[in-house]
Amino acid sequence: MKRKLLLLVVLAVLATACSESDTAESPTTAAPTTTVAPAPTTTATTTAPETTTTAGEAGGIVPGEDADVDAVVLTYQIVFSSETDYDEKAPYLEDPAGLEQTVADYQETGESMGGVALAPTAVTINGNSADVLYDLLFGGTPTYPDLTGDAVLVDDTWKITRDMFCAMMASARVGCPEA
Repeated sequence: MKRKLLLLVVLAVLATACSESDTAESPTTAAPTTTVAPAPTTTATTTAPETTTTAGEAGGIVPGEDADVDAVVLTYQIVFSSETDYDEKAPYLEDPAGLEQTVADYQETGESMGGVALAPTAVTINGNSADVLYDLLFGGTPTYPDLTGDAVLVDDTWKITRDMFCAMMASARVGCPEA
């Protein structure tokens, strides 16, 4: 909670600094690209096995080691990239209704920051929920490491809850409408 509050304060200061300087040049570092996987078409609810997967021996997530971890990482990359639009994010949000303007505003904020993204560094899966340790990136550079988040498995797809999404959007000074 303290880290989220700190993140909120720091993002507010950064956003204020960026908006107060009309002459400041925006960073030219390109934001990371995101590959979007098609949304699953099944609607059956499944229970994931009780597993725990965290950072690999090399100090990071090992792609291909655990399909659920890979899916959570992909979900974070799509949902929290300022490069992806609402239609790309919606299948990975637990309750995307009415968030079109929030996503558009987040894309604008991302442009002013050289791109915003979250990069998971560890994922722990327990059944249908996942705890995620991630770094916040501005312009592709990790700026705030070791932040915590979560994801939930809904109808065979790992999704970000509206609360988690809107908390991050509030940190980026982009509000979500009332649900």
